[in-house]
Amino acid sequence: MKHRFHLIRHVVLAALPALVFMAAGAAHAQTATGVVGAEIADPLRVVEVDGLHFGTIIPDADGGRVNIRRNSGACNAQQGVTLVGGTCQRGAFQVSGPADQRVRISTDAAPITLNRQGGGATMTMDRIRINGNANKRLDNAGQLTFYVAGRLQVGGGQMEGLYDATYNVTVEYR
Repeated sequence: MKHRFHLIRHVVLAALPALVFMAAGAAHAQTATGVVGAEIADPLRVVEVDGLHFGTIIPDADGGRVNIRRNSGACNAQQGVTLVGGTCQRGAFQVSGPADQRVRISTDAAPITLNRQGGGATMTMDRIRINGNANKRLDNAGQLTFYVAGRLQVGGGQMEGLYDATYNVTVEYR
């Protein structure tokens, strides 16, 4: 019997510090408050300022192409075409949004077909590019201007008339 009492006393004494520790842990519990938030940004706004225009072109029997440089806006006729008048220009777009916001710009892929108003003929813009890198940043006023240029293939003896097409530019948050 003495042996049994001694064993019970050891079990109780061994369990006592665990009970004290569990009781002490519960007495020292703390609660903290976390903060959660969100920011709603206005959609980016994109407006065409100047249209992409290859100018007035006179083709010879072989045709050629007109190229507008994306960074400088310089227009040059190549092979059998001549530019007349001063209307050749790259397109310009204005982006508005949050100050210093990073954006990514993309355009429709070439080729883009220009159709003669009234029908009967087409020409192909086989290259379309924006100036600089596609990843850009709005300035500290939340503004950005970028340019779109391209290359137009003009057929030999291309039918006289006005040709046009539309294309899309996309500006997205980055």
